[in-house]
Amino acid sequence: MNQRVNPEYLNTIEPQQAQHLGLQSALDKFKSLSPTVISSHKAKCCHVAHKWFTGLSKVHHAISSLPSPWMKSTWEWGPLERPIHWCQIVKKTVLDCGTLSALTIESLAAVGQKSFSVQMVQMYSEDMVQDFEHMWRDEGGGYWTHQDLVYHECVAVINGDANCVKVWDPTVETFSDGSPTKGHDSIVAIKIIDLSDHFSSFNNQLIWKGKLLDLNIWNVI
Repeated sequence: MNQRVNPEYLNTIEPQQAQHLGLQSALDKFKSLSPTVISSHKAKCCHVAHKWFTGLSKVHHAISSLPSPWMKSTWEWGPLERPIHWCQIVKKTVLDCGTLSALTIESLAAVGQKSFSVQMVQMYSEDMVQDFEHMWRDEGGGYWTHQDLVYHECVAVINGDANCVKVWDPTVETFSDGSPTKGHDSIVAIKIIDLSDHFSSFNNQLIWKGKLLDLNIWNVI
């Protein structure tokens, strides 16, 4: 999660029939949040760190077909100050979901696989959301929470057909396709971001879990 505003990602929230009472308010609150980007210093420190990471990624991809099955053993999930630079990644033991997702995209790019940033809104119990807010109290508190809804970042990878994707959650190192459709841990809204013309022949839509999603806007599940 982060608070950096990137105008490219300030897409209009399409009017939809929200199945969750507070979803529209949550989407309004999360509108300024953009997918995480790892920064680089002009010195060699970040260049060397990035080379270290891509080299490690290639090794792991050579023995696994999953997007990033090794990050959880290297970094725990938790609060992270912003901005974050490549040279700092090497020294960290705790990273947030946005940084883990950004690393996954870089890891896939290192082996020539295209992937996409994913923004989600998920539902949890209000007690759990309060625990999240307490964990993040020194890093901005509840800017990524709203009642029983939380903002989350993942990665979409092409799944067979050119317009089908699977969503990989590097925080728990599993695909999100089996997530419940309602209740605890369910995905209530999703946005897959692609600012290129890669899917123009598919009317800028992708299929996920049998659902046709419009790119670059929030899709209510």
